[in-house]
Amino acid sequence: MIPASKSQLQQAFHTHLSASGQTKGISSYLLLFYASECGIKSIWLKTNNLKTTDELGARDIISKYGHNLAEWQKELKIPANQVKQTPRFDLAKSGLNLDISKAHEAWRYNISMKPQDQKALVEWLESLCDWIKGKINQ
Repeated sequence: MIPASKSQLQQAFHTHLSASGQTKGISSYLLLFYASECGIKSIWLKTNNLKTTDELGARDIISKYGHNLAEWQKELKIPANQVKQTPRFDLAKSGLNLDISKAHEAWRYNISMKPQDQKALVEWLESLCDWIKGKINQ
């Protein structure tokens, strides 16, 4: 990962979240995913009194969890009554069942997922972004 500061990640969260509302479909979902990822990483840095992703302690966990928002949710101990358990999804053609860490790839490469799964993923990402908005500037 390119080193980023907590404030850069916060700005990226707001920028991607805003842009996701200005488009539709998979481009919107992809931006929502990246907003969530940036927001959750900025909160993790703050929780651990770190300023950048390049500091000792941050590099390892960021490499370990990467795009896996389910693991970030566990790491931050986000209460289930605020953000439900991370949904999985099935690809429409193959039926392959994947975790949230692969959702950005499906959207980026325009690989269809089952509509009900996509709906659940987007709703989950929206609820995660709502949680992030409540925590990001605390």
